[in-house]
Amino acid sequence: MEIIPADTDKRRVFARRFSRRVTTYFAVCAFLAFVNWYTTPHHWWVVWVIAGWGLSILLSLVHYLFGWDDDESCKH
Repeated sequence: MEIIPADTDKRRVFARRFSRRVTTYFAVCAFLAFVNWYTTPHHWWVVWVIAGWGLSILLSLVHYLFGWDDDESCKH
C-alpha cells in the first residue's frame, strides 16, 4: 500500500473542482450567448458575464498556483 502525500490529494481535489467550474462556465456562457443573440443581437450584454466570471476562474487558478490558499499566508 502506497501512502499518498496530502499535496497530491489537494491537487486532485482542486483539479476536479476546477474542471467542473470551467465546464459549467463554458456551458452557461454558450447558452447566455445564444439567448443574447436571439433576443438583443445589437447589444451584447453577455460580454460582461463572460468577463466577470472568467476573471473569477482565472483568479482562483492564480491563487492555487502561487499557494495563496494556505492558512499561514492569510495571517497578518
